[in-house]
Amino acid sequence: MTHAKKAKVNHTVDLSSYTISSLPQEIKAKILSNLSTDMAVGASVLSSAWRNLWTITPDIFLCDSTFHSVCPTSDSSEAFYISGRSKFVTLVDLALSPHKGSLDTFTIHGAQSYHDVFARWMYMLSTKGPGAITIKLTSGPQYKIPSSLFSISHLYFLYLKNCSISLPKKFEGFKLLRVLKLKVFSSTDSDISNLISSCPLLDAVRLRYFEGINCLSIQSRTLQILEVQGNFEDIRVDAPNLLHMYLTLDNAEGHQSVPVQGDRKSYLKQTFGSLTRITTLSVSGSFLTSYPRPEAFTRKGTWDQDETEIRAPKLDNLVTITLNDFRGLDCEVAFLGLLLSWGPALEELKICIHEGSASCEW
Repeated sequence: MTHAKKAKVNHTVDLSSYTISSLPQEIKAKILSNLSTDMAVGASVLSSAWRNLWTITPDIFLCDSTFHSVCPTSDSSEAFYISGRSKFVTLVDLALSPHKGSLDTFTIHGAQSYHDVFARWMYMLSTKGPGAITIKLTSGPQYKIPSSLFSISHLYFLYLKNCSISLPKKFEGFKLLRVLKLKVFSSTDSDISNLISSCPLLDAVRLRYFEGINCLSIQSRTLQILEVQGNFEDIRVDAPNLLHMYLTLDNAEGHQSVPVQGDRKSYLKQTFGSLTRITTLSVSGSFLTSYPRPEAFTRKGTWDQDETEIRAPKLDNLVTITLNDFRGLDCEVAFLGLLLSWGPALEELKICIHEGSASCEW
């Protein structure tokens, strides 16, 4: 009986042909998106396989810090600054103008002034239709956001710092926007109200350090997180699905000990009346002692009705209350009493007592 001899097969693979340059363009573009944009542009000149590949990267991150550090060999740091700014402007233009693929995120950080080119950048950016935009240009006066940015239809995340917001007349809203963050900005009561109410999918809104807004109106059926920190006279929140709210009134003029009764009590009932699902509430001492301002009760309209006609809020889901800068004034104690009566399911109460420049927590 003879046995057939199995043929021996040698499995060899030529690994030399499997280099990083042989990867699909989409993967190489994703690799480049993890680099800073200036490095991605530089990498494109190393090989013909990578040439201009940065123009289809889905994420663009630009920061001028690497262009404005003082050169130790330079005789004039001012001359280096001008050269560095010029290079950064060119880089942003190169990143936006020839970009061909779909752009998911665009982030730009800058510590120098770019007011002369900002409108051009925003127009080019609007033609790419990004999903997420972060703009932090902190030098000089506030940047006026041009109407071109408000035309981006696929935006789901927007963070603007050091800006002036004036909605165009034909603004139709950001239909996909879920997160809105505005910091160090100016606007008007109507523009901010319209901006928020025109975004039907909003999950979170953060407004910090603003000017020009006196009566802040927040209307959103989808909003779950709201943070407001700034100077304002009145606030009205109509957000039935809100879960977490943080309110801080900056630079309050004096501290009043006014009983929470009559119109003041009606005002608070109106403010918290729609927050039936809220679980977390945090307010500052300045909010409690100086808000709402007395003139709010002299206006005709919402607040001139009989206090007995307004139902007390039912905050059945409220489990955590934090009171910051608590001074023990009558209005603060009365406000706390109202919250306790409106929130029967409360589990945690934090009171941070203000003592001069120090504070401690109960």
